Amino acid sequence: MAKVKKTVGRGGQAGLETDPRQAQVDLRELGEGLEIRAKAWITAGGETFLAFGRILLLERIRDFGSISAAARSIGMSYRRAWWHIEAMNRLSKRPLVETAVGGRGGGGAHLTSLGEAAVRIYRLLDSGTKAFEERIKGKLSKRS
Repeated sequence: MAKVKKTVGRGGQAGLETDPRQAQVDLRELGEGLEIRAKAWITAGGETFLAFGRILLLERIRDFGSISAAARSIGMSYRRAWWHIEAMNRLSKRPLVETAVGGRGGGGAHLTSLGEAAVRIYRLLDSGTKAFEERIKGKLSKRS
């Protein structure tokens, strides 16, 4: 049985608050086929700075040395990839991606040292989020 404590809210209204650590919960009680999913992103002023898709784009730019090849490899349009790169570069202190003008034998893109750091930071955040997700899944998939 969940522990319940009486609370008094604004305006002196009494309410009941359940201690979530003591609750007997099972996700299957809500419905079949439900899954717990946790995602992480980093924002700046309410705008997305880093998220899974942007990090994947940065990693592919590092792999291919090309924005168009990176975008193609993840099923993203070149225009959309540029939009993400411009947003990340604008929101960071220094650019994450630098480009060279194309032409015969020229062109390309690469991650700056700050871009590499952004990938490492996000991957650390993402691994922590996955660990959190697994802990919560464990708590919600069995009765205590």
